[in-house]
Amino acid sequence: MATPAKTRQTYTVEAIPKHLSDGVLLGDPTMDKMMTCLIAIGTELWATQYRLKVMEAVMATKGVTNEMIEQYMPSTQEVADWERDRNRFVDLTFGPLGDDGHLPASAPYPKS
Repeated sequence: MATPAKTRQTYTVEAIPKHLSDGVLLGDPTMDKMMTCLIAIGTELWATQYRLKVMEAVMATKGVTNEMIEQYMPSTQEVADWERDRNRFVDLTFGPLGDDGHLPASAPYPKS
């Protein structure tokens, strides 16, 4: 197996360092958790955008232009698959916002 001539330097770090996740920074542990989620989502989004930029640059060197991408017409099956993936993503990321949440955190929850 050939070794690549050049290797791109990468960096990975936790969105919220572990020593900070044990404390309450915003005055409410729930707000801290929401902020941690928001920062993590932002981190993942930027990683995806960066990867997309790399892919676009590589594709451009192979002759795939932005115009070709913009003019692409997905098949009916692709549209259905992508809509299913989108709906799953929306349910996963925003679904909890629609929960009633009528019990306070101190309520006695039934054991399952």
